[in-house]
Amino acid sequence: MNIGEWTTKWARRYPDEPCIKYGDLVLSKKEFHLRTNQTANAFKKAGVKKGNRVAVLMGNSNVFLEILFGLAKLGAIMVPLNFRLSVPELDFIVNNSEPMLMVYSPEFLTVVDELRPKVPTVQRFICEMDGGSDNDLHFEKWIQQYSDEDPKPDEEPTLDDPHIIMYTSGTTGRPKGAVITQGNTQWNAINCIHMYSFESQDVGVCCAPLFHIGALNASATPSLYAGCLYVIQRFFDPSGILKIIEKERATSMFGIPIMFLMMSQMPEFEQTDLASLRFFIAGGSPCPKSLIETYLKKGVNFNQGYGLTETATAVTALRTSDALRKIGSCGKPVFHVDIKIVDLNGNETPTGEMGEILVKGPNVIKEYWKRPDDTAGTIVNGWLYTGDMGYIDEENYLYIVDRRKDMYISGGENVYPAEVEDVLMSFNKIADAGVIGIPDQKWGESGLAVVVKTPNAEVTEEEIIDFCKGKLAKYKIPKKVEFTAALPRTLTGKILKKDMRAMYIK
Repeated sequence: MNIGEWTTKWARRYPDEPCIKYGDLVLSKKEFHLRTNQTANAFKKAGVKKGNRVAVLMGNSNVFLEILFGLAKLGAIMVPLNFRLSVPELDFIVNNSEPMLMVYSPEFLTVVDELRPKVPTVQRFICEMDGGSDNDLHFEKWIQQYSDEDPKPDEEPTLDDPHIIMYTSGTTGRPKGAVITQGNTQWNAINCIHMYSFESQDVGVCCAPLFHIGALNASATPSLYAGCLYVIQRFFDPSGILKIIEKERATSMFGIPIMFLMMSQMPEFEQTDLASLRFFIAGGSPCPKSLIETYLKKGVNFNQGYGLTETATAVTALRTSDALRKIGSCGKPVFHVDIKIVDLNGNETPTGEMGEILVKGPNVIKEYWKRPDDTAGTIVNGWLYTGDMGYIDEENYLYIVDRRKDMYISGGENVYPAEVEDVLMSFNKIADAGVIGIPDQKWGESGLAVVVKTPNAEVTEEEIIDFCKGKLAKYKIPKKVEFTAALPRTLTGKILKKDMRAMYIK
């Protein structure tokens, strides 16, 4: 069995029911299935076999999901690329994962052209639609040459096979590839359906980027597993998504708090009919009480939760009925997941006492791509050591208090200071640098760079921020810079981030 069979089963059961809507395109369950077959057969003809990688640098569309399920039918592996990353960041990920093909959207042709000479394993580039290079394959024309019959892979894929390599930032400054198996994705879908009660009559809306584990596995794959209609917006547009929710009578949508905030700030928000919504699914960071109350006035509540790329995504969820009563909590474990809180010695902590959050379940990854040491240090006896600090209250609700790895979240994106510090330290006018997350009214958190100038150097905040452009994704670039004579450090040279936060966060 493999998750590519989801499309087969739905096509056999209810072939004429709607499955995907993207702009004016509506695909029935049978049509979506046949297109995933064509996609799989095209990849097979191109030489893609079980275990081979295919990278995708794409906006949201039906094609993204057709590739996801087409590759699953072959046992091949999708490598979703974050289009917000800079070329050097993408260069590392592509060369680490070594894909044999890359599919891209025309909006990213300039980036692809910069990558071409740097990624020797990529044999062919395929553009999703018109607007690509003349020398690249055109996805639609390409797959139409191939049969829509079920593909016959050389080796039958199973739920134990890797399906996605999703890269996450690391504390060393280099991203790690979390290897998500087909079984991880299926168990996560089961957990989500159990928690959110998705049914085939539901209408899910996609506007968060599918290259993220949140949109992909907290929204897209559970919706398709349940047989819902899934309506896709290419890139997030707060005004446009309000229109889609009203027009399509959407019942749920995944997003991060900043997206819901931006939607509520649109002039048409008060007049938009949101009555069809059962709930929003919010991830990335906690929803502020004021935002929850704004939507409650329109009869819409939030299901909030805690998830990780390494858990394919869901760990805990907070029911809509608890959104205000348990504000600050990320809920209870989803059905097929166990969690525990341990101290530095690995012993479980008493109720209410903080420690590191550990997660166990069939949705937990087995490894990081080509990172055996990181795997061994993170996954021990099936337990994932998350690096997040939290506690469980007397009603068994989980609260996250701090991040052991110093990560902060800006607009739903994880930012690791070490990665930003590496770039800052390459500037010849900076002798030392430390980065922390500070509260930001719009983005939740943003970066503050605390720097020590090199002797006799003159450098401004603007120069430092400009230096980071093109070297880091926009959301990773510090929003503010403070100058100091020396950073607080331990005797072994490590920056005391706790002391920095005490100094600069008032």
